[in-house]
Formats: sequence, C-alpha cells, structure tokens
Amino acid sequence: MGQKPGIRTPKNRVAIFLITVTALTIAVSTLDKRGVFGHAGSLAYMWCPGVAALLASAITARSLKAIGWTTKLKWLGVGWLIPISYATFAYGSVWLTGLGGLPKDTFMPRARLTLGMPGQPEWLVIAAALGFICILSVLPSMIASLGEEIGWRGFLVPELSRWLGPQAAVVASGIVWALWHLPAIVWGGYGGEGTPKTYQVACFTAMVILSAIVMGWLRLKSGSIWPTAIAHATHNAAIQMFFDAITARRAYTAYFIGEFGCALLLPLAVMAWYCVRDLRHTELKVDTENPALTPAATLADAR
Repeated sequence: MGQKPGIRTPKNRVAIFLITVTALTIAVSTLDKRGVFGHAGSLAYMWCPGVAALLASAITARSLKAIGWTTKLKWLGVGWLIPISYATFAYGSVWLTGLGGLPKDTFMPRARLTLGMPGQPEWLVIAAALGFICILSVLPSMIASLGEEIGWRGFLVPELSRWLGPQAAVVASGIVWALWHLPAIVWGGYGGEGTPKTYQVACFTAMVILSAIVMGWLRLKSGSIWPTAIAHATHNAAIQMFFDAITARRAYTAYFIGEFGCALLLPLAVMAWYCVRDLRHTELKVDTENPALTPAATLADAR
C-alpha cells in the first residue's frame, strides 16, 4: 500500500510528532520511576523530543537533512552569546540592587581549587570561572540539549512555520515546550526552593516560552540546530553552574534568580519582542523533501 500524500503536510507532521513525543515521555517517566535509567534519567527525558523527531521523520518521509545539520561559525557565536547576554543582565541587576550578593561564600574557595588559582585576584578568578563553565562545560551539556533541539527546533519549529507562519510558529513551539516541562514541575521533583510552587510554575513557563521564541528565531534565521543546541547548553551551564552558584542568597533572592525566578524574564522579553518583529518579513523556504534549499529567507529574496 502506498503512503497517503496527506501525511506529509506540516499539520499532520506536527500531530504525529506531538503524539510520539508524548508517548515517549510517558514511557520514559514510567521507566525512570522504576530506576531503569539510574542517574541518566534527565538525559533520557531530554532525548524524547529528538527520538520523536527521528521517528516522525521516518513515518512522514521527511528528510533528516531538513533538521538542519549545517551552519556557519557566526551563528554558533550568536547562539553562545544570547544566553550569556540575558543572564549577565538579569543577575547583574540582582547584584546591583542588593537583591542578591556577590560572590557566595562557598564559590570562591571551590573556584580557586578547581582552577588552580589560589593567589589570584578575586575578579580574575570569577572571570576564569565564567569562561571555564561557559566554554568547557558547554560541550558535555550539549549531549543532552541536542536531544531536545533535534525535536523542538529541528522538527517542530520548521513544520509549524510552514503551517502557521514563522511568528506564530515560534510562539506555539514555546507553549508546547512549556507544557512538556509542566508535569515535572507540578508533580515531579524539578523546581526551585524558597518560593511558592505557583510562582515557580508561572516564572518557569514564561521563561520557557520567551526563550523558545528566541531559539526559534535562531533556528529559522540560521537554518541549523547547532546554534540553538549551543544556546540551550550554554543557558543550562551558565545559569545553573555559574550565576546561581556565585549569587549569595538574601531574604528575597529566590524570587529573582534561576529558572524559577523573575529576573531572566525582562531581558528575554526584550529579545523575544525583537525576534518576533524580525520574523515578520521572514518565511521558511525549506522544502522538507529537498532540504538543500535555503532554510530561511526574506520575502523579498523569495520573489
């Protein structure tokens, strides 16, 4: 029996992907609760979208090249700079306003020991720690982030863009991404400390949607998942291993820092606003049956 042509439409591809990623996530969650993955539970979760994308591509005859495997060096730099920029602004605001201190008492001794800088000035140790974490730690972090990026930005964003248009696509992908995380926050052990759960859910949901808009823009403009994988990995490494770790807690610090606080939302909102505006005159020129075409181009270029 031949394959029905309708299965190759963006709408159907999105539906098949979402059904597949939901089924995989439920299966991984069930197995993880039984201890099947051990300490690799988070890695298994993060690869559910990637595996779903590969399966959906096979089911719908979507070329794997359409995921976006090639890139240019400048876009890799943009992907790295984006999370560093919004994190520096957010945490810098927290430190300057006194909502959090700098540095945390336990950070400097550990940093000096790890970096082998016992007698160096404090500012130099901090700068070296930032570079160490945001460069060397990004590579192992990409092992996990690549799984999500193959799914969300390699498959979902391009297909949503062909179906709904670029602007709606990046917003819709953010909503899907946030909903996918929600069970782990509400019922699982993923979350912050020192703030109400409803506040954590609200801040995290907003952060995920805004960052998805920015990374969706990055995928459509670059035509590649590698810049978004770097952005994702750099975000995780910078926020969790450097900025959170170096910030001394005060009375209300927990309400502002991390993925469950509000400080990241302002710079991300500004970036997301710019990205949506920039996508206004952009269309996805990717033919998933002939992915050699330019992944992103202005309407003027397309005509």
